[in-house]
Amino acid sequence: MKLKPIYLATALWACLVATTAAKAQEADFAERLKTVSAATRAIECDFTLTRTMSIMTSDVVSEGRFCYLREAGISLDFTRPAGDQITMGRERFRIVSSGKTSVVKVDSNPMLRQLQRMLTACMTGNVDMLREGSELTFKDEGANFVVSITPSDRRARGMVRLITLTFEKENMSLVTMRMDETSGDSSQYEFYNKKFNGEIDPARFNVR
Repeated sequence: MKLKPIYLATALWACLVATTAAKAQEADFAERLKTVSAATRAIECDFTLTRTMSIMTSDVVSEGRFCYLREAGISLDFTRPAGDQITMGRERFRIVSSGKTSVVKVDSNPMLRQLQRMLTACMTGNVDMLREGSELTFKDEGANFVVSITPSDRRARGMVRLITLTFEKENMSLVTMRMDETSGDSSQYEFYNKKFNGEIDPARFNVR
């Protein structure tokens, strides 16, 4: 069955309009994020991490304090379970879990490397970093921007199926970050009670 020229033209026009709208949406998001991030030197906030795992009958919920300092690093200090910590330096991570401390290179842990990349890109407004090794789609949901990231890098794709980032339009801060793993498990971070450009000691991000 052949499409009549008028139907074909209409279909092509609809595709063109949709593509143009998507590109405009992406450009708007990128410009807003870049502008806000340029003025943001430090961020502190509370976070909740909800883990859904196939081997568990209920979700595992953790809480803590998130810190970001430009050119220094990122840390997640858990208050539940108390004492656990993830510190992300430029080349190494320090992980404290159940009283045990380990230091690993960034490249040795694909999940944490992906987490660091996503958080760093969000805080610095680097959309190209979000796009690196991934396919992106953007959605305007009124009060929020939602960015869906599908890894194309083979190593990351073996662990992570989809990453979904939700940004509050008003200040372009990250509201939630969800990571869906290929195993069917998922992790969702929710960030709230944000404080911008306060004083943070850079020494807290030293990982040796």
